[in-house]
Amino acid sequence: MVNIKSKNLLVLIVEIDENDPDMVIQKLEEKLNISFFTKSGEIPFLIKPKGNVKPEVIEAVIDYLVQKGFTPLLSSERPPKGERREKTLPQEPTIDIDRFTGSRTEVIHRNLRSGQIVEFPGDVVVIGDVNPGAEVRAAGNVIVLGELRGIAWAGYPGNKDAVIVALKMKPQQLRIANIFAPGEGLDDRDNTPKKAKVVQENGHYEIEIEPLL
Repeated sequence: MVNIKSKNLLVLIVEIDENDPDMVIQKLEEKLNISFFTKSGEIPFLIKPKGNVKPEVIEAVIDYLVQKGFTPLLSSERPPKGERREKTLPQEPTIDIDRFTGSRTEVIHRNLRSGQIVEFPGDVVVIGDVNPGAEVRAAGNVIVLGELRGIAWAGYPGNKDAVIVALKMKPQQLRIANIFAPGEGLDDRDNTPKKAKVVQENGHYEIEIEPLL
């Protein structure tokens, strides 16, 4: 089975639970309207494996979508393992960074309300809004397919290569590894997708926000 989802046609989400790459690509061609491929500009995509999908199948789908002009949201896509945890976290992290590879993906299909905290030892994708007072912590990347108005912590607790992506970037605070940035200073009228990453300036690390596309 291959399912195609989108969020305001800005992000393509592909769910896969088959291990025949030719069959998966054939179903993609059937489900995606040919006019979708001809849209100007790059459209980001996310692959969500379901079950024990082989890595070579995922790689074949990534190659196919890249050839069609799509751009991967995450640097790596592998079948998810483990379970999401939602709880109140201690102030001091007690997590072994060596097991945080960022190669697993957890997808949240709802809005996060004030007081809710989501933590996952990989990439976290929220299909919905992160409201003020809510927090997402990920060992890998944080992707919000909606409005980010709470706190996003990517690369938790020490991965400076992680990024934070949001369709609408209005955060209370951004954190990547041990680098903090307040949410002030962003133009409230600018609703274009944004990406936050760590850059080094004059020997100091800081978080920079740039357009996603």
